[in-house]
Amino acid sequence: MFSGLKFPSRMSRAIASSAAVSLLLYCLAPATVLAVRAQDSVAKVNEVTIPDGTEFTVITTEEISSKTASEGDPISFKVAEDVKINEQTVIAKDALVKGVVTTAKKAGMMGRGGNLGIRVDSTTTVDGQKIKLRSSKGKEGEDKTGTTVALVIVFGPLGFLKHGKNAKIKEGTNIKVYTDEEKKIAVTSAR
Repeated sequence: MFSGLKFPSRMSRAIASSAAVSLLLYCLAPATVLAVRAQDSVAKVNEVTIPDGTEFTVITTEEISSKTASEGDPISFKVAEDVKINEQTVIAKDALVKGVVTTAKKAGMMGRGGNLGIRVDSTTTVDGQKIKLRSSKGKEGEDKTGTTVALVIVFGPLGFLKHGKNAKIKEGTNIKVYTDEEKKIAVTSAR
């Protein structure tokens, strides 16, 4: 780099070498600063376990009626609030929750009310994994199938000549649900 220059003494060569090192550091400094900043913004990944039976609330996103619903119809809900374990969000607010209509009987004569049963099936964790859900705190027997939320509307004994009412779950209805399995997930948090 400085080979064409002639220096009279060792001290001058030392100054020239020092100047060359300084110039090199000056050129590399921005890259070093960027590398340090990139390391600072790197997120830390923790493994968190969502216990079986973790309770949270979901909200219906549409009205569900025994008059219009059919058994097997897919339905959707959304998570009401962030679900947190040890101060870390494991299921995000507004995450889609899938469910299905399990029973749908229209209202009939003689005051027979409508019957509507729904089941919550699953949602997605913050790391994209599917997690099974149920609608009761305890498990029913040994089968791992989600339980059903049922709604039946019936007229009293004087309503036998009236047409019964259909069962409805209004949009925006809160429903308590529980995780139906234990799941290990990766949660990202800023350093």
